[in-house]
Amino acid sequence: MRELSMCRLLALVAREGLQLDGFLTALVSAAKHDPYLGLGGSHGDGWGIAAVSGGELLLYKSGKPIWEGASLGVLQQLLRSPLAMIAHVRRASFGMPSGVGAAHPFPVNLSDGGLLVVAQNGTLNVSRALKLIGRKMPPDNVDSYLYAVALAERLEEAGSLAEALESLHRELEEQQAVKNLANTVVLLLRRADDSWDAQVGVVKHVVDEASFKYGELYALESPGLFAAASITVAENLDCGAAAQASRRKHCNRG
Repeated sequence: MRELSMCRLLALVAREGLQLDGFLTALVSAAKHDPYLGLGGSHGDGWGIAAVSGGELLLYKSGKPIWEGASLGVLQQLLRSPLAMIAHVRRASFGMPSGVGAAHPFPVNLSDGGLLVVAQNGTLNVSRALKLIGRKMPPDNVDSYLYAVALAERLEEAGSLAEALESLHRELEEQQAVKNLANTVVLLLRRADDSWDAQVGVVKHVVDEASFKYGELYALESPGLFAAASITVAENLDCGAAAQASRRKHCNRG
């Protein structure tokens, strides 16, 4: 029985000229076989991607494993740097909804016309997470969607993505709403005068000692590139020397 969600995350902000295939290949490999899940462990309960690339917004979700079908190959042809991107492969918690509607990332429209897109690795206590949302929500929603709605509400109030993330994760701790971890990647698209700006946020939030290794996030920075990846994805990228995030860390890149 899978009591807790175990997923894998990838976030990228890249300038011109970066080849992206290696990052997505690493994500596929992590989904097919994750040694941190034990023998035969995989993330086959769906996947998704959100990216701002070349003046286009791409949002794709599937309830199928990322290694099945031709959709990833099509998306790889569309993705070009410069871009801001988040991606997620899912291993669903026991009792949580499944299928394409439950796949990450979750988009939430903002009142200013912007768009917030959230993907997460971890498990929240649904009843406690519901207390952090200002409007009535059905209790059978995916916990990460409830997180996305709560983050959007704080973003409307704070204006700053960093402040909204800090506020929400502080409240999650106060409510003891995180069961094991709440690692999160966020893509925010907002209008800036006559153009649209994309921003990526990354949070590492681990509360369960048994999840410290599994929940490790690695950050990779080089000229024109910022990447954050779950440990299995990072190891597939041969990024073992990349900086490990602290127990709880917020990163923002525009």
